[in-house]
Amino acid sequence: MIRRGSIPWIALLLLALTIAGCRWSPPPPRLLASTTGAPLAIDDARAERVLETYLDLIEGRRALRGSARVALSGPDFKLNRPQRVIVERPARLRFEILGLFDQLAAVLVTDGRRFGFFDAASGQISRGPVSAHLLWDLAKIDLSPEEAVGLLLGTPEPVPGLARSAVWLEPDGRIALAFAWPLEQWPGHCEADLRRGLVQRDCFVAEAALAGGGEVFFFDEGARLVELRSLESDGLVRFLVLFEQYEALEGGSGMVFPKRVTIRSPSAGSEARFDWKRVMLASELSDRLFRLPEQRNSGRGD
Repeated sequence: MIRRGSIPWIALLLLALTIAGCRWSPPPPRLLASTTGAPLAIDDARAERVLETYLDLIEGRRALRGSARVALSGPDFKLNRPQRVIVERPARLRFEILGLFDQLAAVLVTDGRRFGFFDAASGQISRGPVSAHLLWDLAKIDLSPEEAVGLLLGTPEPVPGLARSAVWLEPDGRIALAFAWPLEQWPGHCEADLRRGLVQRDCFVAEAALAGGGEVFFFDEGARLVELRSLESDGLVRFLVLFEQYEALEGGSGMVFPKRVTIRSPSAGSEARFDWKRVMLASELSDRLFRLPEQRNSGRGD
């Protein structure tokens, strides 16, 4: 098992690929939850339509296989390499990190409960239970596996239990839907639970509840998700995600997908950008993709 604070092989790769003399530019100062938009009614009709469309999209997008150019940067690391990526809700993922000449350099898999990490340089496999900081330790992405899966699918699911707290219309035409925890000091009104046990559509709470943490989803005029802000308990942004370059997927389905996903983590001073080269959606994937095979003893006694 890899302990927090240890330096796994992938961290050495990150350091080895740091561009000498290239200075990393930190992200902008931490953002507050508030926006410059004009407040709308909490049950605004357009917000209702956007949310309904988005929840239907979440239901229909369960898994994907693809390849992407992944750029990671932070205070003391920088990496820009192709990867093969496989994800499935709620928290199953597989990253295959490619080295020079597209040779397999490392593989990270998790089924949501346990992880496996293969280092091609040593031929060794590390295994252990999944922790909240697994992706940071092994891939320098400051997210939990479940958070990463939703973001890479382009359809992050609102955290269960959040209630709608505010709606804004931004100057550029985007609509922002904010969700917060219905805590005792900010009592809310809930009429009914929504599908999958969530309450996002019919549960409302005061805007002030955002000070206790929550999420803000920004949708463009075509009802496409273009930005997500995850808020900490102090109302500051824990991570910010941009969904850009929407393009129709191959196959004639007409479905569009954000070919660039940028994840910024202000507290860690890091950024992860996924530029998708190939995306194939799936309804379900084989369990074997999210497990590493057991190592076999290579001794003569086999």
